[in-house]
Amino acid sequence: MSALFKRVINEDWVESIPFIAFFIFAGVFLFVTLRALRLGEGERKRLAALPLDDHPEDPNHLKSDNT
Repeated sequence: MSALFKRVINEDWVESIPFIAFFIFAGVFLFVTLRALRLGEGERKRLAALPLDDHPEDPNHLKSDNT
């Protein structure tokens, strides 16, 4: 057996990387979801009232000043 092939077989820890990444993603997702579900009514209303546009009164705010 070649030395390269032995090295690939012996490094089984590489197979666990997708599981580690999944558990990190799932943990962050659950944390954010639970935090959003635990928001109080006042905080939900405040966040719902936030403007989505910085310049709602200016219809030309997307145009560049260099034109």
